[in-house]
Amino acid sequence: MQWTIAELASEAAAAVERLGIEAPNGKVGEVPDVRMLRYYGSLGLLDRPAEVRGRTAYYERRHLLQVIAVKRLQAEGETLAQAQRRLIGCTDSELEGIARLDEAGQRKRFWAERPVQRSVAPLAEMSVGVPLAPGCTVLFTPDRTLDADDLAAIQHAGRELLRTLESRGLVTAERNTP
Repeated sequence: MQWTIAELASEAAAAVERLGIEAPNGKVGEVPDVRMLRYYGSLGLLDRPAEVRGRTAYYERRHLLQVIAVKRLQAEGETLAQAQRRLIGCTDSELEGIARLDEAGQRKRFWAERPVQRSVAPLAEMSVGVPLAPGCTVLFTPDRTLDADDLAAIQHAGRELLRTLESRGLVTAERNTP
């Protein structure tokens, strides 16, 4: 994907918004614009364009990563000079690690929002496993809590099931003898 400088600024601004990147002190411009990107270029924070066709320069994903990485570092309290020292010579994967664009789908202030209530019971409450023998457990969803008599009856009735499983070669007798 290639962008003009205006398109890159727009893409970066949208990413900053999606990611919830905010300047801690209000002194730093939060939303990247064309002027800011040109300034970053003059400081070496933004690589030269990937391509120039006629009078139009085109930028790529690495440039977006650079802008977002600078904004992340500023949000963490670093100055542009500190960001410059840290980002000069970074590989694309290092920039990915700093920019963390993959966090775009995550909620910014998850602790301030009410959790979604789910009506589904936890799996542990839904299913019960009754061991018939080592390596063979019956798993089902009872309508009520099982007591000791229920477990004994299920294990007793399970003997016939074990014989059938053994005769079909699905379990071995050695494995099922206590």
